[in-house]
Amino acid sequence: MKSRIDQVIKRVQADYLDTLLPPRDALLARMEEFAAEHGHPIADAEVGQLMRILVRAKQPKHLIEVGTNIGYSVVVLGRECAADAVLETIELDRDILATAKRFVAEAQLACEVRFHQGKALEVLPTLDGPFDFVFIDCVKTEYEEYLDQLLPKLSKGAMIVCDNLLWGGKVAEDVHDASTDALRAFNKRITTDPRLTTIVLAAGDGVGISIVN
Repeated sequence: MKSRIDQVIKRVQADYLDTLLPPRDALLARMEEFAAEHGHPIADAEVGQLMRILVRAKQPKHLIEVGTNIGYSVVVLGRECAADAVLETIELDRDILATAKRFVAEAQLACEVRFHQGKALEVLPTLDGPFDFVFIDCVKTEYEEYLDQLLPKLSKGAMIVCDNLLWGGKVAEDVHDASTDALRAFNKRITTDPRLTTIVLAAGDGVGISIVN
C-alpha cells in the first residue's frame, strides 16, 4: 500500500490517478476495508490493476506469490488466470493465512490455489518450478534472498513483479535502516543483473517488473 505518497509523487497527482482506477467489486472492497481496519499491508489498488494487465497479457500457468497476507493479490491474480493455471502462495502467520483462505474461497477462482504456511525462505526450496510469474511482497530485507532462491526455478521469459521498491520515497533519500538499505541494494541488483530486464515504476509504493532473459 502507499506510504508517504507525497515523497513519491505529488498528492494531487496520486489523487487524480486514483480517480482513473476502475471501481473494485464488493469482495475486493471488503478486503481493502478489512486490511485498513486491521493494519494488514496489501497491494495498492493501482498495483492490483497493473498485475491484472500483466497476467492477462502473459497468461502464466504456474505462479508463485511470496507474501499472501489476507489473499488480496491472490484474488487479483487468480481472476486473470486460466482454469489450468496453478497459483502458489506463502504466508508465515497461520491466522492470517486462515483469513486469506476464507476470502479466496469466496472468490471462487477457476485456477488452482496452493497455500503454504511458513517462512518464505524455508518454503521456497521445497517448491517445484518452473514458475512463469512471480509476485514478491514480503519481508523487505529478504527480497534478494527470495530472488536467489527463485531464479533457478524460473522459465525463460518468466515475469517477476516486486512491490514497495520505493519504500515511501526513502530509497531515494539519505535514509539508512535495514529495510531501506536492503531495498536500495535490491533495486540496483535487479536493474543490473544480466539475467533480467527490469523497470521500476512509481506505481503504488514502487513496482519492479523484470523479465528473465
